[in-house]
Formats: sequence, structure tokens, C-alpha cells
Amino acid sequence: MTVRPSSDPYAEVKVTLSVTDTSADGHHVRVRFVHKTSGGGVTVPWTWRSNTSGANTTKEWDTTARSTDGIYEVGVQVARFEGDTLLNSCTDWA
Repeated sequence: MTVRPSSDPYAEVKVTLSVTDTSADGHHVRVRFVHKTSGGGVTVPWTWRSNTSGANTTKEWDTTARSTDGIYEVGVQVARFEGDTLLNSCTDWA
């Protein structure tokens, strides 16, 4: 994930998300942007982006994020799915 930060927590930020499916396990992977509001308060998840193209493939998305509650901390969540069932995930904060 790449985020072009701003000193203004209410400004729109540019986000690039990418996810690579590294396992030929029959499951697909998803990635999404997450952020925390003022003071590390509420964690806000954004829309999942899916890579259903199979093992050893990468998908990338350019998007923007803005929140009326401000974006004070940013992160990325990656998960394996079976259909719409989340199997496991991890989150990393920048």
C-alpha cells in the first residue's frame, strides 16, 4: 500500500493498493484500506478489492480516501477468502 499523506487529516489522500496471490490453494485474496479516526479512535474499514485470478498473480488499484472524521492513522488489511467467507486476515498500520 502506498499513501500520499497530507498534514491535513481532512484532506483527500491518494492510495495505491496491491495484492499478490502466492498460494495455489484454490482460495482468493483481498485487500482493503483501513484508517483510524482522531486519537486512534474508531477503525474504519473500506471496500475489499479482490484478486480472483489465481496463484502468482497481482492486482493493483489506485483510489482516494477522505473522511469527515479525519484520517489520523492508515493501514492495510489482507485476507484469504473462500467465496464470501473470510478464512484469515492480517492488518498492518503505517
